[in-house]
Amino acid sequence: MTGKELLEVVEAVLDRARVPDVVASLSEHREAAVRFGQNRITQNMDKFERKLRITLGDGEKQSVYSTHRIDVDAIPDILAKAMEMLRTASPDPEYMPPVEGGQVYPIVDAWDDETARMDPKERTEAAALAVSTAQAGGMEASGLVGGSYANTAIGTSTGNLAVHCATEAYMRLTMDRGKPSSFRLLTSDTWGELPVEETIRQVADEVEADQDQHDLEPGEYSLLFEPQAVADLVPFIAWSLNARPADEGLTAFSGKLGEKVTGEKFSMRSEVNGILKGNPFNEEGLAARDALWIENGKLLAQPCTRFWAKETGREPLFIPGTLAIAGGSGSTGDILRGVKGRAILFRRFWYIRFVDQKELSLTGMTRDGVFLVEDGRVVHPLKDFRWNWKPLDLFSRIQVLGEPEKKWQLSVPPMLLGPVVL
Repeated sequence: MTGKELLEVVEAVLDRARVPDVVASLSEHREAAVRFGQNRITQNMDKFERKLRITLGDGEKQSVYSTHRIDVDAIPDILAKAMEMLRTASPDPEYMPPVEGGQVYPIVDAWDDETARMDPKERTEAAALAVSTAQAGGMEASGLVGGSYANTAIGTSTGNLAVHCATEAYMRLTMDRGKPSSFRLLTSDTWGELPVEETIRQVADEVEADQDQHDLEPGEYSLLFEPQAVADLVPFIAWSLNARPADEGLTAFSGKLGEKVTGEKFSMRSEVNGILKGNPFNEEGLAARDALWIENGKLLAQPCTRFWAKETGREPLFIPGTLAIAGGSGSTGDILRGVKGRAILFRRFWYIRFVDQKELSLTGMTRDGVFLVEDGRVVHPLKDFRWNWKPLDLFSRIQVLGEPEKKWQLSVPPMLLGPVVL
């Protein structure tokens, strides 16, 4: 459906609803991808979903009704079911009417026609190249390569209407030869921007460099994080950032608004229409805006729901699907060459879990390449090991920041951190 056709369905719901508070959204999502593993293509999928979501409210209680039945003639029947749900709903002590009218939605250009068409030849050839490259080097390749689009229209009974269309192309690739392994995640809103062939060669070379792994000797080391390693930690900060749990004393940010929470070289912001393309509205129809969450280590803003904003006198604010960590210049290799003394180079982390959410303490494992570095030179690879860290403490030790890279909806730099005891 075109954006206009999506909006026509939304407007039909708003016109026919017989309650004061209505929010209607119609979304469609298509994803086409090739999955491969053990050096063979294992799945070629093409999934499509279209869903209508209606929220009705009478000032005291509300109902949320979702359906895959998308037919203007069926709207009276759909609304009747939603109204029955509203009739039997319990009063909601945190009831909020639809967002005020006059919302100004950012125009986000995140659509690419070629990516939306999702030619199966391109993703199949990319998967086949990964497999053949791995076979030639005595390795195994696994991963997922494909693209998607998501179109959403939303309207409120207070007069807001908006539509957003976005595409996404991606490749997840792991190559291994037993324990030696490497990984890469590529994402863009345009398929043609993915450096597929170059990345496959790089990952194969990195597996070669990961042979003959040694145990880590206990001691003090600087930490060098590739962008993917930083991207693996940053979401845990975002998940802990919300205003309400912080105000209730449940997170590491409790009582810290306007205060230092980490080091001066760490800044985190969200952009709706910058290098990263965000969502111009949330599921309530609230307009997105850019936000500077942490600047030079100081907590400046927190995501805040409309209800909690009303309770506390704040402005409602949400993360529009993007986070960017401020960086500097140079690649991971450039930073590595300037390392003095001993350091550990980390490619990525996995199986990360909270140890203590109130302290933002995490545990996890290294994966797909960890190396001992001495005076700017990689000495040898290390065996994977478990770690227990607090990201805010880690990021208070930043010494050098490199050029940010896109990792899904994150923009993150490589970084060299001051010494820690391992």
